[in-house]
Amino acid sequence: MERDLALAVNMADEADRISMERFRALDLQIDTKPDLSPVTEVDHAIERGVRDRILRERPAHAVMGEEFGLHGDGAAAWRWVIDPIDGTRSFVRGNETWATLIALQHDGQTELAVASAPALRLRYHASRGGGAFLNGRRIHVSLISAIEDAFITHTSIPGFVRVGLAGRLVHLAGRCWDARGLGNSMSHLAVARGTADIGWTSRANVWDFAALALIVEEAGGRFTDRSTDDPQLGGTGISTNGLLHEMVLEAAGMAV
Repeated sequence: MERDLALAVNMADEADRISMERFRALDLQIDTKPDLSPVTEVDHAIERGVRDRILRERPAHAVMGEEFGLHGDGAAAWRWVIDPIDGTRSFVRGNETWATLIALQHDGQTELAVASAPALRLRYHASRGGGAFLNGRRIHVSLISAIEDAFITHTSIPGFVRVGLAGRLVHLAGRCWDARGLGNSMSHLAVARGTADIGWTSRANVWDFAALALIVEEAGGRFTDRSTDDPQLGGTGISTNGLLHEMVLEAAGMAV
């Protein structure tokens, strides 16, 4: 696993180089996908680079990416899951709250993860059973145990409106000490590092959560991933410090 983690870190370094060279470029090429979300030349370049590197150095592994789908054997036990730019809207507007997400899964379970936010100079990594780290230092979730003391972070309000969860988000946020919209990666990574207590994504896919979930869990938190409930559009994702998890799932209408 150490060799795979080293490979993931090296690929994240290259992804950072590509993204930062074009971040805030005036001639950045931006297109619109069928779901009306933006995609840039950088999304494509990073995913191609990571995919080609994996298929060359780990030929028995499959690769699933946001932009180009599945490559390799779909039945392979080992699968890399890539989101080249998570937060493309932030990227194209010149905001720093975006990240490259890289995860390696075995039989559908994430075993290692890297989340790199180069514009913020933040690099997270985790391996199953090995803890979670930010810029080389081990991190841990907060110890907040009461909703009224909690800091909740979330993705865009329009996203919650589109999936009919805006009312639940506002109700839960109104019970919390404070709330901020940070986007998908930054919301859940804030939970992992203990600067937020709850992170909520309205709707996403496997590549949005695969790396983030392991980082949160290895930092001592919990992550509920519903991205596979709807294979076409994805589902919601909630992270917490663990102490608040059941209360948050109930408030979100996701309690079992």
